[in-house]
Amino acid sequence: MRAYLPIAHSDLLAFLFTESFKADVVFAPTQSFIDANSDCDEEEIEYLLSILAGQAALELRSSQSSPGLVVAVELNDEQCGQGGKNSIALNLAITWDQVQCALLSHDGDDELVWFATQEISVEIDKWK
Repeated sequence: MRAYLPIAHSDLLAFLFTESFKADVVFAPTQSFIDANSDCDEEEIEYLLSILAGQAALELRSSQSSPGLVVAVELNDEQCGQGGKNSIALNLAITWDQVQCALLSHDGDDELVWFATQEISVEIDKWK
């Protein structure tokens, strides 16, 4: 299952270093969210969830000029716990090999900027 993790810059640095991150909750396509957006296909559902994660990521920025950071991850069933309206609790840590990409969120912009996994370590210092 594709999920979206809003993450602070310092936490993303630690995640890169340790290759493991214990998150409590991620934005994910819960049955409730899918039902509420029944007119959307899978790609549109993922887009809506990434935008929600991007908005939440803005609250985790180190400064107003920093982007919000979101990591898209592919979860295993064993990691998925209780589901909410648009998120699920995680039972297990996320490993770096589950990261699909990074997304940057900017104030007033509904489009997120995409970075491939291999670009994260190269670009991360620019995201402070």
